[in-house]
Amino acid sequence: MSNNTVKAIIIGLGILITSCGKKEDPIVKNNTIIACIGDSVTYGGEHGYVEYLQKYMNDSVPEKKVTLLNWGKNSETITHLTETGHPGPRPFLFDRLDSLLTLSPKPDIVTFCYGMNCGIYGLPSEELFMTYNNRLILFLDTMKGQEIDVILMTPPPLALDAANTHGRIASSEEDVYSWKNPYERYDEEVIQKFKDIILETNHPAVIKKIDIHTPLLQQADKAYDKDPIHPNANGYRIIADTIFKFLL
Repeated sequence: MSNNTVKAIIIGLGILITSCGKKEDPIVKNNTIIACIGDSVTYGGEHGYVEYLQKYMNDSVPEKKVTLLNWGKNSETITHLTETGHPGPRPFLFDRLDSLLTLSPKPDIVTFCYGMNCGIYGLPSEELFMTYNNRLILFLDTMKGQEIDVILMTPPPLALDAANTHGRIASSEEDVYSWKNPYERYDEEVIQKFKDIILETNHPAVIKKIDIHTPLLQQADKAYDKDPIHPNANGYRIIADTIFKFLL
């Protein structure tokens, strides 16, 4: 092997090592506007993970002037389903999406977090999962057409075990599944499948996929109280912490 060949190999290895160790460009740049779209877990009573993220941005990188918009809506789905006994039809994202996209300021990035309500707390089915997947792709196609980047987030868990530990009394009066009487394996057989769909989705609009389900489930005893659907303040901080580390 000639000296020139050896030098070429060394240079090539140096380039490879340098490129592998190179940090990705941050998602958040100066004046980035991020809209967070989802159901009540995203809405968070205006005291949820969106508001924590805004505080983190203000405290950590005030010079970037990042703006978070809370586009969460209670009870909403992307499957357009409503369980028996729910007080009125559940809101459907696509009934308001076009209107949201006319608002000012227009976001540079949208985070997407749906799934908790989308299976209406009942049994799994292939039709349900196909509908969820198809509506997800429709959302992504819409964002691509608007030149808006998307961060996909897995749905949070339905933390029935943690809620029972904290004293939740399961309903025994309902004869159908609902948010008050969820299928006991809803998280394992429905939410987990929605999670898989999110993490396996490849689309040109998607710039990042973030799993919030796993850290919430791992810390469920401190992330949930009696309500198995909505995290407590600790849970919302866990979501915000999980997202934040991917943004800068």
